[in-house]
Amino acid sequence: MLRNEEIDQLTGLSNLYSFRAKAQKMIDDPELRKKDLVIIYFDVENFKAYNAKFGFEAGDRFLQNMSKSIKKIFQELLVARFSDDHFVVLAYANSIEARINDVYRRVKGYNPDADVQMKAGVYELEYDDSDISMACDKARMACASIKNSYDVIVRVYDKEIGNRINLANYIMHNVNEAILKGYIKVYYQPVVRVLSGKICGFEALARWIDPEHGFLMPSVFIPILEDAHLIYKLDAFVVRQVCEDIKEFTGQGYKAFPVSVNFSRADFHQRDMYRVVNDAVTSNDIPKSLIHIEITESALGDESGILKGTMDKFRQGGYQVWMDDFGSGYSSFNLLKDYEFDVLKFDMKFLQDFASKPRETAIWENIINMAEEIGIQTLAEGVETLETWDFLKRVGCEKAQGYFFGRPMSKEEVVDYLDEYGEKALGDSSAEPRYQDLLNDDNAILLEEDTTETLEEQKASLAEELYMSNSEMYTKLAAKGFAALLEYNSYSQFQKYSFFIVADLTNDKLLNLHLSKQRKILDKRYRSEDSYEDMIDEIVRDTVIQEEKGDVSTFFNRDRLVLAYHSGISSDDIEFHRIANVKVAPRWTHTTYEIVEEDGKLVAYFLSFDIDEYKKSKELVTQMAERDTLTGLYNRHTAVPLIRNRLYRRQKGKAAMIMMDVDEFRDINDRFGHLAGDEVLRRIAARLDEIFGRDGIVCHIDQDEFLVFVEDVEESDLKNRIDRFSGNVFEVRFHNDLIPFTVSCGYVIHPDHGRGYHDLYRKADAALCNAKSHGNGLSQKYDEG
Repeated sequence: MLRNEEIDQLTGLSNLYSFRAKAQKMIDDPELRKKDLVIIYFDVENFKAYNAKFGFEAGDRFLQNMSKSIKKIFQELLVARFSDDHFVVLAYANSIEARINDVYRRVKGYNPDADVQMKAGVYELEYDDSDISMACDKARMACASIKNSYDVIVRVYDKEIGNRINLANYIMHNVNEAILKGYIKVYYQPVVRVLSGKICGFEALARWIDPEHGFLMPSVFIPILEDAHLIYKLDAFVVRQVCEDIKEFTGQGYKAFPVSVNFSRADFHQRDMYRVVNDAVTSNDIPKSLIHIEITESALGDESGILKGTMDKFRQGGYQVWMDDFGSGYSSFNLLKDYEFDVLKFDMKFLQDFASKPRETAIWENIINMAEEIGIQTLAEGVETLETWDFLKRVGCEKAQGYFFGRPMSKEEVVDYLDEYGEKALGDSSAEPRYQDLLNDDNAILLEEDTTETLEEQKASLAEELYMSNSEMYTKLAAKGFAALLEYNSYSQFQKYSFFIVADLTNDKLLNLHLSKQRKILDKRYRSEDSYEDMIDEIVRDTVIQEEKGDVSTFFNRDRLVLAYHSGISSDDIEFHRIANVKVAPRWTHTTYEIVEEDGKLVAYFLSFDIDEYKKSKELVTQMAERDTLTGLYNRHTAVPLIRNRLYRRQKGKAAMIMMDVDEFRDINDRFGHLAGDEVLRRIAARLDEIFGRDGIVCHIDQDEFLVFVEDVEESDLKNRIDRFSGNVFEVRFHNDLIPFTVSCGYVIHPDHGRGYHDLYRKADAALCNAKSHGNGLSQKYDEG
C-alpha cells in the first residue's frame, strides 16, 4: 500500500483502512496484549451546523486542531480519522477519562462562540478479542448511546450496551419473520370527540410480542428499524393490516371509523408511500377517508422535497394528513406556513402544568384558536384524567385520545369495545315496522347485531322487548337507572345494556327475562320456566369476581328475598363487578329489584345495568380531590385537615413535622427537562411513602417541597428515617441520563417545640432553611436558639 493511501489528507493521521490493518497487528501481538488496551471513538455532535455557520475552511481548521490535540494526548499507540468528524484511538487504559476530558476542554477552546459538543465511547479490549473492526464498532456504540445526553462526555461499553447491540441485530434480522408469523400486531387506540366523549376514530400502533424477547417496546424497535432503513417494512405492513381490519369490521356490520397511521421520514426515501397506501386501500375496497396519514414534526425537516411532494399527493388524492407531536420542535409555525395539514396533534406532556400555570394555558388556547381559524383541527393525546378532559373542553380542543378514554387494543378487543359502546352500523330508521307486525309475520327477518340467529330467536327477542315496553314495573326500575346514568345517549341504548329478569320466587321459576342485547350471559342462554335459583348460581359462579361472590349470592338468594319481603323489605339494590367478557376487565354493575304479590305468588322484578364509567369517573374525581396527580401523595388541601385533626386529639407521646425539598431542583429541570424533573419527584415521593406512609401523613405541597407528619415516634427512630434521605446522593435514570440529586430536611418535635399546625409548619420550614444554608443534602432539627 502506498503512503498517501494510508494517510488522511486533511489531518495527516492514519485513515480508516490503515488504522484497521495496523491496530489488528498490534492486538495480535501477545506481548502487547498483556497490557490493558482500549479503543476510543470520538464524535463531534452537529458538525454540519458548525460548517454551515462558520464555513468549510473554519471546519477544516477545527478538525486539524482536534486531530493535533488527540495525537498529543494519546501519542503512545495509534490515532486515526475514520471519516468527517469521527476519530478513533488505540491506547493504553491509564487515566482514560481524564485524558478524554483534556481533549474535550481543548476542543471547546477552539472557538468559544461555537457550542461544540464532543462525545467519546470507550471499549476495553478483552484478552480474547480478535477482531479490531468489532472492537471499533463497540466503541462507536458506546459513543452513540450518549449522543443526546447533555453534559455526558464519556461512556464505557458495558453489558447494557452489549445487550442493546444484540437486541438491535435481532430486530434487524428478524423483522420479516416477525411480520410473517404474526409476532408484530396492530393495536388500536380510540380517538374521541372532546365535547361528547364519543368515539370518532382510532390510531394504529405496532406491538411486537416476540417468542424469544417477549414484549418489545415500540420505543426500542422503531428507532432501530429507522436507523437501519427498514422501517418501511413495518409501516407498509401496518397500513395493509389496518385496511384489511377495516374491511373485516365493516363486513361484520360495525360502523366504519377512520384510522390514523404513523409514517417515518425514512419511509418516503425507501418506498413510494402513496402507492403503498393507495394499493392497500384499493385492494380492500374501502374509502380513502378512512385512512389518515400521521407525520411527526421532526420528520418534516426533510430538505430533499420528497416528503413534501408525497404529502401533497396524499392530500390531493383524498387522504387527510396530520402533524404529530406539534410543539415538540422549534419550527412548528414555519411548518404550518410551508405544509398543509388537516389535524395538529399535540401531547399533553406539553400541558402538564396547565392547572398551575395560566400563561401556559393561554398560549395553547391561542394555538388552538389559531388552528381553528385556518381550518385545522386539533387533537390532544396522552389524556389520562378527568381534569385534563375538562381542560380540553375549556380551551376548545376538538379531539382527544389517551388511557382515560381507552388503552391500545388488539383487533379482538376492538370488537368487544365496539360491542360495549353500541357501535354497530345503523340502517334507515325512518320506516321501522311495528313490533307486533313483525311478530305476526312468519317471513320477517330482523337484521340485528347477530345475523346468525334463527327466526325463532329473533322473534323471542322481539317478544322480550315488547313485554318490557308494556311492563310498568320495568319502566319504573329503568327510569331510576337511566336517570342515574346520564352517559347513555338514549333509552334504547340503556335498554340494550341492561338485564331485566322477572322471577316467580314462590315456585322458583323464571317468568320473563331480557339479557342485554346478546340475550345471554357469557355463553349461556336462559328461557322462561327455567329455575331461578339455578340461573343465579350460574350467573354468580361465571360472572362475578371472586371477592364479591358471597355478597352477590346472598343478595339474589330466593329464601332471603322471601324472608325480607315478609319482614317489610320489598326492594333493595347492590353494586358489584361483573365479568362482561373474558377478554376485558370486570365492569361495575348496579342491580335493583322490587317484589310484589301477583295471583298469590311472590314475583321479583330485577334490573341490572352497567355503571362502570360512572363509578370510574366518581372515583377519579374523589381521588383527584384528595391526591396530587403527579406523585399520588396527599395534596395540601387534604393533608392539612388530617394533620389538624390528629394534633387536636393527641393525648400523649411525641409527633414530628418534617419539611423536605429536592436541592437545586430548578437546575435539574433546566438541564434534563421538566419530564425528568417530574420523574425525580415521583421517585422521591415513592420513597417517602415507603418510609413514612405506614404510620404518617405524607403530602406533596408544591413543586419540589414535601411535608410529613408522623405520630408516636421515638426521636432515634425518626432520625434514622430522616437520615435515609439527608446525607445521601440519589440517582434517577431517565432515558439515557443518570440524574443525581440530594434532599434537605427540617423537622420539629411536637409538643416539645410547637403546638398547633401553623406553629409546627413555620418551625419545620425554618429548620429546613437553616439546613440548606449549610449546604445540600443536610437535615436540621428546629432549635429555639
